[in-house]
Amino acid sequence: MAARLDLYDSDGISLPKLAEDLRGLFEAADPRELSIRDSFEELWAELDAENELRTEAWAPPSLADDAHLREILHRLRSWIKWCGLTF
Repeated sequence: MAARLDLYDSDGISLPKLAEDLRGLFEAADPRELSIRDSFEELWAELDAENELRTEAWAPPSLADDAHLREILHRLRSWIKWCGLTF
């Protein structure tokens, strides 16, 4: 997961691809602990919402928030370290 964030940071993948890959990696890891699942779902929902603001035709460009996206990505990195899903 951290590697996908690094790839996004270096413009190696798009935000939609990052969101898709993080979801897939999380599902493949299949963590059983409820706190891990809930915390991921909360973070991923925020990432997905920010992604939609940037990619959906219905979303005015002014709604996308770069600072909020940076905060989400920072929180995802912290979450990855906290739960040990460093793949």
